[in-house]
Amino acid sequence: MKIRIEKVICLTLNVSRSIAKEIIREKRILVNNQIIIKPILVDPNIDVIKIDNEVIEFEPYLYYIYNKPAGYVTANFDSNNKTIFDILDLDRQRFFAYGRLDKDTEGLLIISNDGKLGHQIMNSKFQIEKKYYFEIDGVFDERIKNHYPLPIKIDNDYLVTKYKFEFINESSGYLSIYEGKFHQVKQMLSFFWF
Repeated sequence: MKIRIEKVICLTLNVSRSIAKEIIREKRILVNNQIIIKPILVDPNIDVIKIDNEVIEFEPYLYYIYNKPAGYVTANFDSNNKTIFDILDLDRQRFFAYGRLDKDTEGLLIISNDGKLGHQIMNSKFQIEKKYYFEIDGVFDERIKNHYPLPIKIDNDYLVTKYKFEFINESSGYLSIYEGKFHQVKQMLSFFWF
């Protein structure tokens, strides 16, 4: 699979794209023993890529599915709380979770070094459905069922217009959302006094 040489440099050296382009301009990159002076497409599995005359080992994108336990924050670094990277054997400089789960929440996370896919999953313009299981104390009443599909107000008058409830029983269900505001599931349920 061919990818841009800048991406190989960024992932291999853990540098920004602008620094990768500067390295190319400085003529420090060889592909199959040819000096590269502008960005090109390469196949890291076939092409021999050298930086400063040393062959680089390109690590492909890696994807992990992780069941986050309660008690950990979804962050690479946090000076006040344990993070998921405190229990995972992954380089917190290179990997990140797609989305966030609250400290007291458990559930599925995707962790990867693929920034492009992460952006597509987390950016609301792509409308990727995220489905959350929830339980409430008490039982649902008609307020929640009669309100759908009207917008739900959260976070200082922000209106959530696209969502879907699936009720399992009178006190649990699934909520599907298509963006990721801070504490969105909790705020949406709080809208109905749950």
